[in-house]
Amino acid sequence: MYPNEGEFILGTVQSLFKQGAFITLDEYPGKRGMLPLSEISLKWVRNIRDYVKEGQKVVLLVLRVDPERGHIDLSLRRVNDAQRKQKLQDIKQEQRTKKILEMVAAELKVSFQEISTKVTCELTLEYPSIYKALEAITLDKAAADRFKIPDKWKAKLVEITCKSIKPPYVEINGYVELHSYEPDGIDVIKESLQRMSGNTSDAEIGISYISAPIYRIHVKARDYKTAEKALQHSADLGIAYVEEKHGTGEFHRELKKQ
Repeated sequence: MYPNEGEFILGTVQSLFKQGAFITLDEYPGKRGMLPLSEISLKWVRNIRDYVKEGQKVVLLVLRVDPERGHIDLSLRRVNDAQRKQKLQDIKQEQRTKKILEMVAAELKVSFQEISTKVTCELTLEYPSIYKALEAITLDKAAADRFKIPDKWKAKLVEITCKSIKPPYVEINGYVELHSYEPDGIDVIKESLQRMSGNTSDAEIGISYISAPIYRIHVKARDYKTAEKALQHSADLGIAYVEEKHGTGEFHRELKKQ
């Protein structure tokens, strides 16, 4: 089996030579590709060892594949930081998925191949990957009810998944500008910030000082919709209290540039 052109792969630098490096493809056992010197960096490469070393793990882009000749041409310079991070994250998720399925198989005394085949078929009908389906289970165990697998398997899958994967979350920021013109204005602002902070059942909310009269609201929630809702609610609470005390308040989704 060969990788596809345009695919990002993880490889191990096997050996270096004057015109490039040979890379073993971690995800394709028995396959080796060539990384030409011209595809190592956008800069002129004086010493190849300044960029890659034997045994190093690297994320590469597959440029060309010739199965008849067994040639695979690779590029390092065409992989940006975001693509590299995403590939490494995908690999970690695949490894964690395999570990969870191995644990389920062991607990049920069923072969890993049988569990893997049936679970993969079911979970990837609705989700782009098994891992994404497992994340959905950590957010709502009822998500597993949609999968057509034996109830005993389903219960064990939910149990082990919830122990192994932390629910996904997102983090966002917003800003409030608060003014109080009362003699006890400092106390008014403090009380306003206190009302804005604190956790809810859906989100974690923290307040931090930027520079008077600007304060940051930091929200951590399971998805962007929930986070945005919590952010707006928090800002509304603080502004309402300040206005009740004859002050003014304004919410900013982004911090204004000075």
